[in-house]
Amino acid sequence: MVSMSEQELRQKLRAEVDQVPWSALVRHFAFGRVYIVRSPWNLIDAAWALHKDARSEVQAALGQKLLEQPTDAEAQAWMNSSASFDVLVISPFVLIQASAGDS
Repeated sequence: MVSMSEQELRQKLRAEVDQVPWSALVRHFAFGRVYIVRSPWNLIDAAWALHKDARSEVQAALGQKLLEQPTDAEAQAWMNSSASFDVLVISPFVLIQASAGDS
């Protein structure tokens, strides 16, 4: 089996990003699988770090709150506002980030 280069994998990850309403993510949130990727980190960098099991990079992002589980208050606000997110699944994690058009 031939392994993908970093560039090829990043292209594959970009192609797998989908925009999903928060209401479709609630079940994953309830199981503790959803992690929000906060700026300046981006969805592809976060997915890449999880994919390659870059523990120090992920730990640093968690410590800086660039990667964290959403709070119940955030989840409720997103449900009330019909928010949607760019989503990328790196099993078992569901990574979300505000869509580029949202601010």
